[in-house]
Amino acid sequence: MMMRTDGHWQALVGSAREGRRELERAHERIADGTLVGDRGARAADLVSAEGHLCLPMTAGGVSVGVLGVPDSAGPFSDGRRRVLATAATLLGISLRNAQLFREVKDHTLRDGLTGCFNRTHAMGIIDLELRRARRSQMSVSLIMFDLDRFKEVNDRNGHLCGDAVLAAVGALMRDVLRGSDFKCRYGGEEFLVLLPETPLEGAKRVADTLRHDLSEMAIQWKGEMLTITASFGVTTAMPSEIDVKALIGRADVALYRAKDQGRDCVRLSVDTAT
Repeated sequence: MMMRTDGHWQALVGSAREGRRELERAHERIADGTLVGDRGARAADLVSAEGHLCLPMTAGGVSVGVLGVPDSAGPFSDGRRRVLATAATLLGISLRNAQLFREVKDHTLRDGLTGCFNRTHAMGIIDLELRRARRSQMSVSLIMFDLDRFKEVNDRNGHLCGDAVLAAVGALMRDVLRGSDFKCRYGGEEFLVLLPETPLEGAKRVADTLRHDLSEMAIQWKGEMLTITASFGVTTAMPSEIDVKALIGRADVALYRAKDQGRDCVRLSVDTAT
């Protein structure tokens, strides 16, 4: 939001550090006019709205927004200003609490190292997706992969290096996979990728892409360039299947066939490939 005072526009909320500091210092402002728009919007895209009372919404020293109130009922009395200032304060606290709650909830669902969802949350999501697939008669597939010889990376370079590798894998998954693909750190160096509305052939193509991109990834560690490979198992849900453990079990069996057959490869579940 921008404010015009004495014929000049100035930022109240936006990317400009100065505007943010001004917002935090201000208790309330009367504007001759305001420009309203999304953060980062061009001036030409902002909407003009004359005569607003602009009140910063802050909580704990953090700016969370601006409450803009039009003066359609006439000039603002001192009483109205006090009421609106109190409302802006309460709204700021509520918005900040909602942000903090969302952050805490997200931390309980995600692995802090890779950014992937954790195993407990994954089990619930897979169950929901299996039931949804059964109702809609759509395919749902699962990829399980395990980093090859990861223990050697830890033993040779230390656990901090191993953590750097895992974080890089999580970042690559976010880059390669769709937003709708569910990414999970299943445990240690094992990962799951749930692919809604994706048949087995499509899941294999995704696994092939992940395998290739992982093998091409270079991780710098103390002047050394590290490379990593992974073995993949791919399966798809049977018609009307709702057994999460059975689905994961088939992907796991296919994964260990990939390990037994030389690593750095993709193998399909025998039950779903035939």
